[in-house]
Amino acid sequence: MLKLDNRLKKRKSFNYIYRKGKHIGNEVLTLVFVPARVREVKIGFSVSKKVGNAVTRNKATRKMKSAARELVPLINPNHTLIFVAKEGIDKIHVNDIKMAMENVLTRAKVLR
Repeated sequence: MLKLDNRLKKRKSFNYIYRKGKHIGNEVLTLVFVPARVREVKIGFSVSKKVGNAVTRNKATRKMKSAARELVPLINPNHTLIFVAKEGIDKIHVNDIKMAMENVLTRAKVLR
């Protein structure tokens, strides 16, 4: 799991990032990010009802958290991120999700 220090939880934070952030995506997920004032990485995850029922969405969220946990040390510490899952993410292996996250983070120039 992702450390508690790195989780984004508040609805207000999610709304701010969706409004002000930049969007970059691929076939698996979309990254929404904004520069942060605090020198730490905050990551949120969003899985819509288009992905499936509650069990499927929870599995997709767990896979995304597992993939992101390995990438946290590589991310510049002054960013707040939200990973938004797209349809079909529940059928993809965790390693493929991690590669998709790396791809999006590299294109966003958020990696160190």
